[in-house]
Amino acid sequence: MNGHKFEYKCARMLRRKGFHHVEVTKKSGDQGVDIIAYKHFSKYAVQCKYYSYPVGNKAVQEVYAGGKYYDCDRCIVMTNGTFTKAAISAANKLDVKLWDNCSMLKSTSLIFEIMRAMNILGILFGCYLLRNVFPFSSDTYLQYYREFSLILAGLLGWLGWENWMLSTLAGALYLFLEFTFQGAGNVPEFLAGGVNLVFLIPALIYFVHVYLLKPKP
Repeated sequence: MNGHKFEYKCARMLRRKGFHHVEVTKKSGDQGVDIIAYKHFSKYAVQCKYYSYPVGNKAVQEVYAGGKYYDCDRCIVMTNGTFTKAAISAANKLDVKLWDNCSMLKSTSLIFEIMRAMNILGILFGCYLLRNVFPFSSDTYLQYYREFSLILAGLLGWLGWENWMLSTLAGALYLFLEFTFQGAGNVPEFLAGGVNLVFLIPALIYFVHVYLLKPKP
């Protein structure tokens, strides 16, 4: 792990904590700000420090000044370690948030946990629906395309939460399942009867998530 990799780790952590339009800045002329992110209608300036010793007040002053430069509403300093007393004092005066021990912080938001559970359930349910179709034949593959799509949607959604392309595919598959499970004869009645929210809700969540993943221009 080095400072550059730590910045991207912090960016992933921010996304999982509900921040959106998270963008790592270019190294040249970053004005002391490593990441720009948004949450709750506020724009955040974030500085990331990967140190083997406590972070001093210089980092607090840099991100505060950089936040003004980028017209940010709030500032955060993230580090893998701790902060000095001077840094804590400066942060209190300048209203800069300090996140220490970021390597050990729980890096997930509630929506991420909910979607992960939903995707895992989708994978397991898809496998359950396929329990009686072994060994496979070419006709079997075509007959059970819904079940395979459900498993694939769960895998893409679970493993690709931070990737806009994989999240788009997951959303598209869930939307596809919303329509193809209607009237299907080999699935439980609650999935086959009319419009259901089992697949429509995750589809909409993923499409909104994809929009929020893209950095603002």
